[in-house]
Amino acid sequence: MRAAAGLPKTTEGGASLIETLVAFGLTVAVSAFALSLFGLHQHLARAQLDDSALQQAQQAAHRELRRGLRAAGRGGIARQSPGQEARPELAAFVEKDVAAGHPVGGLTAAEGTDVLVVRGVMNGPLYWVEDVKVDPAAARGWVEVLAETPGGVPQPLAMLQDAGAAGDDALLLVSGVAPVHAVVPITEVAASGRGRRRRLRVHFHADASRGPVAGAYLGMSSGGAWPGGPMRVVERVGVLEEWRFYIRPPDLRSGHGPQLAMARLYPGTGIAWRRRNSNLLQPIADDVIDLEVTVEQAVDRGAWFASVVTTARAGEPSAGALRVDRTASSFVRLRNLP
Repeated sequence: MRAAAGLPKTTEGGASLIETLVAFGLTVAVSAFALSLFGLHQHLARAQLDDSALQQAQQAAHRELRRGLRAAGRGGIARQSPGQEARPELAAFVEKDVAAGHPVGGLTAAEGTDVLVVRGVMNGPLYWVEDVKVDPAAARGWVEVLAETPGGVPQPLAMLQDAGAAGDDALLLVSGVAPVHAVVPITEVAASGRGRRRRLRVHFHADASRGPVAGAYLGMSSGGAWPGGPMRVVERVGVLEEWRFYIRPPDLRSGHGPQLAMARLYPGTGIAWRRRNSNLLQPIADDVIDLEVTVEQAVDRGAWFASVVTTARAGEPSAGALRVDRTASSFVRLRNLP
């Protein structure tokens, strides 16, 4: 028998531990790089979406703000009797850099922002009056408005009739014999006729002792009180509105962020229209964090203008790299201010 040649020689069939660790490290590094690249692209895409959303929000915000400012004073509320100073603050004014808890009716505005207040016959027509009767002794009266004037001009009556149903809505009366006006509460609206012959008889009172609403309204009349004789001839009437544009602070409980919102109130009273807080919160645009408004007259004491700047923000405020800010501005001529 042949002697044993010894043990057979083994062959290395696998990787060493060092090679395995190196391969694993490279895999981790490549994966981390891929994940970071994916995250970067995701952040960029989110920022682009946020910027687009903010742009659309600010377009909506400025469109509504411009519309409100252009209607401020419509109907002549800022004008006064001859010899009296005009009162542009009745039509448009700004509460600047409000403190925390600043009231907008029963709600509040965000601290450090502006609140824009505008008044006028804003969303309805100025109606031509067919007939009027005023009882100075009783401090009350009525006006009649037709669905179509004798000259064939149609007059949609829906808003005026709704104002009678709301209770305490403000009626702007414009004199036909002197450049004066009065603001009074509507007490009742009675309708009769149909079609083009439909008519509304709108009853009102001018007694400031009947409550804070009547007192606030008469304070916006020419001379700050019922103008008397000239109002025996009323040429035109309209529903006077007050709208406030403000920043609604974020609410962590409900999860909503800051918003630009508008509120409707009974003019000059601080009371929500129809006494419903839902009328104080009509959102216009999300993510608007600041509103700055300036209303001023031209240097030559001519036209009035408003400068409006809004700032919108999206993303996490504490993470600057993920935050998107956008500022927009508008410059509006207030066409109804004297």
